[in-house]
Amino acid sequence: MKSRLLLQISSLFVVAVLFGCGASETKMGLQVTPGSFTFVANNNLDSISTFQTDPASGRLSLVGTTPTAPCSGPRYLETHSSKTFLFASCQGSNTVAVFSINSSSGSLAMIGSPVATGVGPVTVALDPQGKFVYVSNINSSTISGFTIAADGSLTPIAGSPYATGQTPYWVEMSDSGKFVYVANRDSNNVSVFRLDPSSGALSQIPGSPFAADLGPRAVALSGKFAFVPNRFANTVSVFTIDPNTGALTAVPGSPFPTHTDPRSAAADASGRFLYVPNTVSNDISAYSIDQNTGVLTQISGSPFPGGQVPLQIETDSTGKFIYVANSGSNNVSVYSVDSSTGKLQLVQTTTTPGSAVSFAQVH
Repeated sequence: MKSRLLLQISSLFVVAVLFGCGASETKMGLQVTPGSFTFVANNNLDSISTFQTDPASGRLSLVGTTPTAPCSGPRYLETHSSKTFLFASCQGSNTVAVFSINSSSGSLAMIGSPVATGVGPVTVALDPQGKFVYVSNINSSTISGFTIAADGSLTPIAGSPYATGQTPYWVEMSDSGKFVYVANRDSNNVSVFRLDPSSGALSQIPGSPFAADLGPRAVALSGKFAFVPNRFANTVSVFTIDPNTGALTAVPGSPFPTHTDPRSAAADASGRFLYVPNTVSNDISAYSIDQNTGVLTQISGSPFPGGQVPLQIETDSTGKFIYVANSGSNNVSVYSVDSSTGKLQLVQTTTTPGSAVSFAQVH
């Protein structure tokens, strides 16, 4: 899940070397101290960089970079629940690629060849059991679904691809694994699908799609609430989620204002704070979340300064840090989170080799 990509850090994990796809090494023999891997997609360089994450400070240290060819234009990364596979949407080649992750060395090796998706694959979502993976295709307005074999290889699900609204930029899986949520940017709504736990097949629930504001670009789920940033309206819509049906109901006062061009969102681990990066105003809107109603209130000091064109935001499971991929300035910003107020403090801005567009982590 995109809000759970930066998971709790294991204190005994040792990173030795990051390999390129296949047998090639990026940094042979490089030794680093215990920590966790944070993978970053370099969309314009056809590569994935890996960083070591310091558990105390949240700071990132570059370990190496892996070429992704023939996966062109890696756009979004997601890790398998077993932490042994990394999935990457390949926007330039209309495919999805799977990499094995060596648990002791952190090396990556592509499994087979990238598998065909629809046109313009962007985001990736996996069910909690790690049986199925779904990819949103913005130029064919579909969701591609695949079963995941024990070796990580993919097989299309019967009935895939599934029709969505127009330009489905974001696909998100519920924690229960029962529902799939899709933000349809150009039809201004959110599609909700029920997932068949046996086959992985998707079927739209009654009432779907649900109206959002102009240009819904992402879906972030936290507890009983769904948050949808609307890039053309400069707002974020907030919905309550029916746990039985998956249906969405707008909360009082929704949508709430952001700064300019919000494209993703993430709630902290406690579910008390929401953060929305704005890619034109280059800042981060921060809110407290009313735990009963879902109503958003801007935190004092919000919006907080960001990098250039901040695209994806992730919070770690401890609630201590958030990470922002800045595709325009080719770097990643790390912020500490004040646990009482939700205010952000910049910890580090670390350079990435290319245009940083997304994160995934394994520990």
